[in-house]
Amino acid sequence: MIFIQLLLLAVNAIMPIPISISQGYQTARISRICEVKFFSTQEFPDHIVKLLLHYHELITYDEDCDFEESIQNTNIKIEGALKFEISIKNQEQLYWVTSTNEEAYELQIDENLNVKIQANNHWGLARALDTVNQLAINNEIQNLPIYISDEPQYVHRGIMIDTARNFLPVKLIKRTIDALVINKLNVLHWHITDDESFPLLLSKYSQITNNSKFWKDGFFTKQDVQEIIEYASIRAVQIIPEVDTPAHVHSWGISPDLQSIVITCDTNIKQYGQLDPTLDQTYEVLTSILQDIDDMFHKVQFIHFGGDEASIQCFEQKPSIKEFMTQNGISNYFDLQAYYRKKQKDIWKNQIKSQKKIIYWYNKKDQLPADQDDIIQWWGLSSQLNEVKGRSNQFILSDYHPLYLDTGVGNAFGDRYDKYQGWKDVYKWNPSIPHNFQGTILGGESLLWGETNNQNTHFQKLFLRSSILADTLWNPDQKQDELFPKFAKRLSDMEDRMNKYDFPVSPFTHSYCKRQLDLCFPESYSTKLKLFFMFVIVYLI
Repeated sequence: MIFIQLLLLAVNAIMPIPISISQGYQTARISRICEVKFFSTQEFPDHIVKLLLHYHELITYDEDCDFEESIQNTNIKIEGALKFEISIKNQEQLYWVTSTNEEAYELQIDENLNVKIQANNHWGLARALDTVNQLAINNEIQNLPIYISDEPQYVHRGIMIDTARNFLPVKLIKRTIDALVINKLNVLHWHITDDESFPLLLSKYSQITNNSKFWKDGFFTKQDVQEIIEYASIRAVQIIPEVDTPAHVHSWGISPDLQSIVITCDTNIKQYGQLDPTLDQTYEVLTSILQDIDDMFHKVQFIHFGGDEASIQCFEQKPSIKEFMTQNGISNYFDLQAYYRKKQKDIWKNQIKSQKKIIYWYNKKDQLPADQDDIIQWWGLSSQLNEVKGRSNQFILSDYHPLYLDTGVGNAFGDRYDKYQGWKDVYKWNPSIPHNFQGTILGGESLLWGETNNQNTHFQKLFLRSSILADTLWNPDQKQDELFPKFAKRLSDMEDRMNKYDFPVSPFTHSYCKRQLDLCFPESYSTKLKLFFMFVIVYLI
């Protein structure tokens, strides 16, 4: 009987749903929205003040409230107002986290709207503030008192955006970070450059940027980059820059003085290019670019070197490459790519002396060498991980199905491009790991390649599918116990919430079904619940 009562207890529509939550039966009205207070026994450092300002704006949305008044230790017992008592162990500003514990938090809210938050750092504080903001829907909090103990299961929960195929301005990237925060996503993987353009202003080889940009101001400066990194850090999001080589580099060779380092692959549109890994000039340019990347992104944890889709046929177009291979004992084009990768790493680690870890793309066809400290971003299927032999690396999962968000709407030339991955496809996905897999899963990313995406379609393609990924990576076990209509209700609330904050996300259903979730989404019980009720029925019989 107790178990059935727990099943029938109203569940707060939080997304992602917390790991542990206990709640009462009281409701408190937030009648004095502008009187919200943030206080602590510690003095708030500047980055935490900026985080509190961000959530003050969300909590008091559509109200003209004074933030400075909210951080003064006066009137901290006012009725009808949220009163946050914040305790943080580490006040240092962090640009990334390395364990799930760093985003853990404890949250208590009583019937008088006293909110106590305990967190290890400002990343955990951001997650707690977001939970409170979700609970305070319609200016009231139900089921008080509430106690939440929460921590994500995976440390890496993110999305990838592509600024090379269609330029995305700084303002949109910041808004994307804002969208990540209210979904408890913590990684923005920034695929900056590709064949089509190199929209990052370089110090020595600015002609690469200037000759490939799509319009006069269609590029990012060092100041833009550092502004984005700071903006993200304050909101508990890490930035991972990607500069893909040796393929995807047509934009490097548009300038006459750099044409020799790029092989233009033999296609009708002359769009695709690969670096010539046999030339000294290639590594001179590469060294300068990598030095710029290290300087611009000096506060990030990882650098993504891409490394995928190098074409043997493209290398074969240039006879001098085959001659170089013969002279240097390089037996095949696989070994040629390994040669390039080794030289690239030597530049990064020994010449530039960067401490940033390296990420590479891999799927089941990729057998290029990976050092033990390299991180593998897997764009095959999780079910294929059992074919990855002898790799005990850390992995980021980006399953082609269903985490490629650009599929199903045609490619850049109007041709069919795979099938669309609906939100239910993302819901059904779990980071399931084969039995004999030797690696470690950091988490996952949904990927939005930019061939048919720009600032007009950006949020519709990212959300709400990325919201579902966030839910899975935070608390994957929840799906085993949650009734599907309950999940649909949480997704519906997330859609409403994102619309409230002016994110033009794609609706997950029409308005009739939003009012009739039990009818439209009748998949009643999870496997565990079905087994439980079967057991009850058998027992009663």
